[in-house]
Amino acid sequence: MKTKKLILSILTILLSLTLIGCTIETRAVETYVSPSTEEQLRIDMIADVLPSVVAVVTETGHGSGIIYKSEPVEGVTDMNRYYIMTNNHVVEDGGEMKIYFGPNQDDIAVKDYQTYPLFDVAVVRIETTRTLRVHPIAPIDDNVITEIIKGQEVVAIGTPRDLVYFNYVTTGVVSMTTFAYEGINGLALMHDADLNPGNSGGPLFNLNGEVIGLNVAKIVDVQTADGVIPADGLNYALNINKLAPIIRGFSENDYIEVVRSPKLGVTVQEVDVFLEENSASLLPSNPVGVVVIGFDLTRNAHLVLEEYDLIVEMNGNTITSIADLAAELEGADFGDTHQVTVMRKVGSIFEEITVNITLS
Repeated sequence: MKTKKLILSILTILLSLTLIGCTIETRAVETYVSPSTEEQLRIDMIADVLPSVVAVVTETGHGSGIIYKSEPVEGVTDMNRYYIMTNNHVVEDGGEMKIYFGPNQDDIAVKDYQTYPLFDVAVVRIETTRTLRVHPIAPIDDNVITEIIKGQEVVAIGTPRDLVYFNYVTTGVVSMTTFAYEGINGLALMHDADLNPGNSGGPLFNLNGEVIGLNVAKIVDVQTADGVIPADGLNYALNINKLAPIIRGFSENDYIEVVRSPKLGVTVQEVDVFLEENSASLLPSNPVGVVVIGFDLTRNAHLVLEEYDLIVEMNGNTITSIADLAAELEGADFGDTHQVTVMRKVGSIFEEITVNITLS
């Protein structure tokens, strides 16, 4: 009797799992149909403009930007130059920069840039054989005024905080059509679409998909008789009608070339810092070295290294810190090849793997 009950129980479990499996496999996706014409307009507009919005990554952080212009590179077949507008404070420290297009897409290194600090605006340029989406901006292209109306709905797109929030979308309304920014009357407009660090340089759209501003800052708190209290919905965007004449006036001769230096193309952490926020199971016992936590996809390391590789040796020398790694690259030139040894988790064990990385 016990055997029969056991068999019956097993058959019941198997039947349940089979039914669950069938249910999962045959689940249909219901197409969303917006009940509101206005909402559908917003959805369609966002889908149309998103491919032109990018993140501008620098050596000290990142901001956002929009591709607004392209042209062929003279003398190079199938090569185009793209212009990306962002804030001056995103790129003002100079150094190497790259454009991030989202997950599973290769970054492109910035070739040169030009800024106008007084209005906190900048343009960075890249060259590529890839076809990128350009979003025309009428005040720049056609020297016209885009009307901005108090109360009109706006959409802010950018990458706040971290690249995992790439092309994050927030909505609001224009609160004031003209406002002083950095002491310049009328340079900005104000709106209540949420902004956070990283949104700087990202476009502010109206529901027609027209760029009406470049997000630049927010008021974090306000002083009252009762003390300082958090502010809400007090966000600045630079008025595109004010920026357009500046952008049109940028001269080819004034672009500053970005000088790239030879690098492996990895972001690393010291072991103790890594273990503060990550599981010890990601590293071998008693780990000594530096941990790979990210890559610059414009360089070669990502082709042979993996995230969480523990770099233990370079060019035959033991690596115990980031300073050791930097010392191995001192005086390096493009074209140099460096031998790097890592401990890598393969399945449930750690293996020692040695690779060659060329600085190109």
